[in-house]
Amino acid sequence: MLVGTSGEAIVELPANPSCVLVQMQATTLSETAVYRRMRRHSLGDVAVAQIASVPQDVVALLDEVPPTALESTQLQLVHSGSLILEQDGEQTLYSAGDIAVYDASRPFAFRYPEEFRTSIVQVPLRILGGSGPGSGSAPGPGPGPDGAGVGWSGRPYAIRGGTASIGRRLLGDELRTISTASSARVIEAARLLLAEHATLRRVDRVLPGHLVAAVREHVRLHLADPHLSAATIAARFHVSLRSLFAAFEHEDESLGALVRRERIAAARHLLLGTDLGVADIASSVGYTDTTAFIRAWRAATGSTPGRWRRHRG
Repeated sequence: MLVGTSGEAIVELPANPSCVLVQMQATTLSETAVYRRMRRHSLGDVAVAQIASVPQDVVALLDEVPPTALESTQLQLVHSGSLILEQDGEQTLYSAGDIAVYDASRPFAFRYPEEFRTSIVQVPLRILGGSGPGSGSAPGPGPGPDGAGVGWSGRPYAIRGGTASIGRRLLGDELRTISTASSARVIEAARLLLAEHATLRRVDRVLPGHLVAAVREHVRLHLADPHLSAATIAARFHVSLRSLFAAFEHEDESLGALVRRERIAAARHLLLGTDLGVADIASSVGYTDTTAFIRAWRAATGSTPGRWRRHRG
């Protein structure tokens, strides 16, 4: 872990291929110009390290860490480059924009295969809501990816860069203004970030009924969007396509059938209540191709839009 003395320290190693940090050992992987810059910050119970370097391998030296520091969760924000985290014999890849979350009490190692910039935030489990590694439980404000609290002590996981999050934004703001950051604000941002992620995982894995209701409302509100699709809906609700389709397995209609039915219903209302032409109606309900709209209408009603309108006019 990159924890150190109070205040800030700047480390520059322009030509040293190997260096020992406080509780970590780093070895550069570059044979050309070598640089490594690190700033360490102590914010009460929270430790922050900001690093920019050529490619390197880093190994945690847990024997040198005080027990109170061990019982911590680390969040690593990959600003540029990439990170391969190894723990318990498994490797997880994180790209720029991702946040790695992992238990700092068990041996772990990093590989940065390219030039990178990263920030590491270390928060004790007791503050995040966990009851310590190996305890078998971790109560807190919300379950983590495997049902534990946000101070979870399980397998590493990723909060991917495309995940919208108030906690992510608040934590990023604190790291950008680290000289005026406060321990309380960093802790609150970290708790919020992990709780938000846990909520998204609960929707993905535990509450398919709630997901279906939310998707139905989303479809009704976005019928005019020609890009409305399973992929965009899954991205909107931060779930996988597999989880999205699985949520509709026991419904009366599939997701695709839902979108088609809602679009036909909206078109029916426009055909009866307005003087809009068929092409304009098609566009109003999300069809960029009028022929495709007519084909969908015929499949649903057995008639063309124009004929259907005349018979009901």
